[in-house]
Amino acid sequence: MFYWFLKYVLRRGFRSKRGIIRLGQLENLVRSGTGALVLAQEKVRLEYLSAKENFDRSKSWPDFERAMLSLLQLTSTSAVIQSLINEQLLENLHAGSQKSAPSPPAQPVRKSA
Repeated sequence: MFYWFLKYVLRRGFRSKRGIIRLGQLENLVRSGTGALVLAQEKVRLEYLSAKENFDRSKSWPDFERAMLSLLQLTSTSAVIQSLINEQLLENLHAGSQKSAPSPPAQPVRKSA
């Protein structure tokens, strides 16, 4: 039964919901320098520590939810920032290798056949 349903769905296909998704603050973060990336990561880390301290004091469910949400934001922000830093490093390495790559020696022009 499940196989039939899966075959029916896959034969029918899916509608693609591709499009441009505006990332808001993340777009601005991508365009900024490395210092801004580190500051954004530190801001999210401090928000997590604040939420965790609130939960440690009160032990309430809403504070636990806030702490888990801020932990999720911290891990996702750290992953995005790490990938952006890696991308910037790769771009710098690529640009540096193109500048320092020696050009091939020019072939002498033959004057006679």
